[in-house]
Amino acid sequence: MTLDRNLFIYAPPPLIAIAFLAAAAFLETIFPEIRILHGINGGGYVWMASGVALSITSALQFRKIGTTALPFGTPSQLITLGAYLWTRNPMYLGMLTALIGVAIYKGTLFFFLVPWLFFLVINQIHIPYEEAKLNEIFGSAYARYLQKVRRWL
Repeated sequence: MTLDRNLFIYAPPPLIAIAFLAAAAFLETIFPEIRILHGINGGGYVWMASGVALSITSALQFRKIGTTALPFGTPSQLITLGAYLWTRNPMYLGMLTALIGVAIYKGTLFFFLVPWLFFLVINQIHIPYEEAKLNEIFGSAYARYLQKVRRWL
């Protein structure tokens, strides 16, 4: 399956996540009986809180170093500390974790599709765009980082 890059490339990832959540909420109003989980909905709070915390602390590293966190901005420094020691995309991983938390909380099929769709768009469109840009800007330093740290986990 290929995705039309133009459909998603200029949309910020948080906006993509919100759009998918809105679509799931709409579909849930039409088909509320398609429930996957029962009785553990509160467990989603831990996932949501963990994901939000990871995204925020990772974004704050950009501010601390003084470079842009915007996917389409031009970074002035390569960040390789904190969560960036074990994943190259902690902000996206945090958003994905929070979306899994929402799915657990809601417990319905459409909300469980959201993390998968988000992962697909981010992994196939946003990350390759950003990796090409970082490679162009930071060259061999980024190549060494790619060898040491995995894209997700």
